[in-house]
Amino acid sequence: MDTSTALISNLSTMRAAFTERAVNSRLEVECPMDGTFFSDKVIIAEAPGEREVQQKLPLVGGSGSLLWNIMLKRNKLSRKDFYITNVIKRQVSLADRKKGVNKHELGLWTELLRWELGHLPNVHYILAMGNYALEALTGHTGITSWRGSVVSVDIPDFIRGGTRSVRVVVCNNAAAAIHDPRLEVVLNRDIACLGRVLNGSHTPYEISTEIYPSIQRIDNFLDDAIRSGDTIGHDIESISGETACFGFADTPTTAICIALRTQTDQVYSIEEERHIRRRLQRFYDHQAEKPQLLAQNGMFDMTWQWYKDKLRIPRLLRDTMLGHHTLYPVLPHNLGFLTTQYTDNPYYKGEKDEWRDDGDIDDFWRYNGKDSANLIAIDNRMVGELKDQGLWDFFMNHVMRLQPHLVRMCVGGLKMDMKMKEELNLTVGETVAKLLMEFQHKIVDTLGEELWYNPASPKQMSELYFSKLKLVGRGTSTDKENRDRMFKHPRTSEAAREIINLHNRWAEESKFYGTYVKAAADEDGRFRCTYNQTGTQEAPGRLSSSQTLWGSGGNLQNQPQRAYPMYVADAGYGFGYFDLSQAEARYVGWAANIEKWIEQFERARLVGGYDAHRALASDLFKIPYDEVPSFDHYDSSKPGKLPPEGKRDGDVTIRYIAKRCRHGLNYRMGPDRLATTAKLSLIVADKAYRDYHRLTPELRVWWASLETELKRNGCLYNAYGRRFILMERPSPEALESIVAFKPQSTIGDKVCRVIYMSEDHPRWPRRARVALNIHDAVICLAPLVDLEQCLSILKYYAEEPLMVGGRELIIPADCKISYPDDQGVHRWSQLKPIQVESVSM
Repeated sequence: MDTSTALISNLSTMRAAFTERAVNSRLEVECPMDGTFFSDKVIIAEAPGEREVQQKLPLVGGSGSLLWNIMLKRNKLSRKDFYITNVIKRQVSLADRKKGVNKHELGLWTELLRWELGHLPNVHYILAMGNYALEALTGHTGITSWRGSVVSVDIPDFIRGGTRSVRVVVCNNAAAAIHDPRLEVVLNRDIACLGRVLNGSHTPYEISTEIYPSIQRIDNFLDDAIRSGDTIGHDIESISGETACFGFADTPTTAICIALRTQTDQVYSIEEERHIRRRLQRFYDHQAEKPQLLAQNGMFDMTWQWYKDKLRIPRLLRDTMLGHHTLYPVLPHNLGFLTTQYTDNPYYKGEKDEWRDDGDIDDFWRYNGKDSANLIAIDNRMVGELKDQGLWDFFMNHVMRLQPHLVRMCVGGLKMDMKMKEELNLTVGETVAKLLMEFQHKIVDTLGEELWYNPASPKQMSELYFSKLKLVGRGTSTDKENRDRMFKHPRTSEAAREIINLHNRWAEESKFYGTYVKAAADEDGRFRCTYNQTGTQEAPGRLSSSQTLWGSGGNLQNQPQRAYPMYVADAGYGFGYFDLSQAEARYVGWAANIEKWIEQFERARLVGGYDAHRALASDLFKIPYDEVPSFDHYDSSKPGKLPPEGKRDGDVTIRYIAKRCRHGLNYRMGPDRLATTAKLSLIVADKAYRDYHRLTPELRVWWASLETELKRNGCLYNAYGRRFILMERPSPEALESIVAFKPQSTIGDKVCRVIYMSEDHPRWPRRARVALNIHDAVICLAPLVDLEQCLSILKYYAEEPLMVGGRELIIPADCKISYPDDQGVHRWSQLKPIQVESVSM
């Protein structure tokens, strides 16, 4: 028992005693504790800010103001209801925050904090704000993972002797929500969680997982699941690239884990495992008509099992990750976050790897059971939230309907010409090496010194360009954008321009080589990608693509044209393609009621050969329509594209400038960025910017109407009912997101809708499938005799009218079909336009 206990009976004596101890540890107390000494509630923040140090009071700055406003709103509590302190009681500079307070100092502050808490007579609840508070109280790190958790912690009890247990609610530091306003909604939830802990309604529960079930138990569980029709949480785990277990939960507290091995042995015989897999497939087959499975990131579970285990889940009932993305597209969607948001259970995802240290693989199987069971608890609350917020029909009939089609696209993949891939591997690899040597030799020739630089090193490139060559850019970045600025600068020498040009060529070839040529196909010679329905925060509804979940393949949406020949159709098959013509620009024209654009786009749709981008260039540069080039870049090697006097091969035409203006300036892009993206001088870009907005004053009116709508309703909806909530203060960057949301997400959702509507159409050929989503375009793979039928169905749904700005908008779909090369092979690179009629309904 501490002999100084009797001396610490109020806040004043606590401050004095604590400061004396801190000084003895060579620590400076710049901001002592405050609040109600006898409170049962304690708030522990990380460290004081400048204002707190000035006033010698914790949580009185901007972050404190935010905290107390939320606390009053959520829990009807104020500053006087808490004892308030920091872990570190000196101001931590920005540099300290970046590198972290050293372990020795943090250890001293932690020891002092525990001493401080041990002298509080009534403490029972603690709100731990930020990483330092989390680590000091629990020993855990990673506030992003642990926030929202409620954990029991033992602290010293110097008054009664021994220790006492307190409940700790973990949340982000309020200052984090100031710096990243999207975290404010999370902070609100976590402080509301404190209120439920205080009133006794916070009720965590244990999850019981049955591991190594018998064959009979597995059969009975799956039979009972089908018979009941109840929702079943489902999750798998993998080890060393193979499926390690199958987890199922029928309640939020009970699960079974069909683990295939113990720490040292297989659990089931070959015949038993064969029975299990067949039984699982029969259960999965049942999901086609009466889905009941829940998953978190079901794209993983469905594609992995189909590709790795040949077990196909036709569809899921719901995916919690996709449900949360539908509700809050800019928040995290991982299962750890969702567990702390929708259940009373603490963060547990670190258990996934802890078994490797402890050596007990059974802990891994129990972890799998927790994943499966938590899905049911999360879903129970998320369903209500989706319904309450009017997003239920959109989620179930669009988001979930799309998922199995994307799974099929992933597993189907595209066949690769492996011989061509190997040839490219050799030739492009040699080109990269040759360009690197030319780059190095040019530097030596220019500087007159044997200095070698790695073009992939920003630090070395910064030294080369700014210290050695004395080039002028913007700041010290050496990225492509700033290299282009340096290249154009009048003070840049021809030798330096050659170095930059070689750097650019090396970077382009190196990216093509590393990202596309070297990307691994699977053992069956097919290249695959995973389609991410949550992949584009700025434009939810648009898909992104990435490497498969088993590590092969890559992004198939952004393949450069020179990679297209590597991708071939299977024997007897060909490619069909459609692209929504100038889709986003059309949407903006209708939404902003730009009559001139509407007239031009409708003329382009109804009159063959008319080009709305040429029409815009004609208006922008005040020249006749027929004098505007019909192409974007001059190229003397191609008929009709000869550069005029003063222009060179590769220079952009005024059509290109007009197109870039339309694609960028519609979304609040400024003249400086226009200059960079369109490869224009700042003078030309500034004039184009001013002329563009002079021609289309309706754009600013539309922007203002979107801001008004957002402020009035707190959200925006696209044409299909997808919602956007701005979870940050309206900065210029945030306003770009506001403006871009409706056009980009509407077109993204429209293209996705085409995929499932077409493949679900009764006349869609059985052996055909959609193979690729390329943002505003889709590629299908079908037997040659069925290609036109597929295109006619795709075209029908692609050209379905939208209601935008009170008018009907029809976006034309330009169709193409593949034709064979000299060897009779259909390649992605060999598509030619074709006129097809929409399918007759």
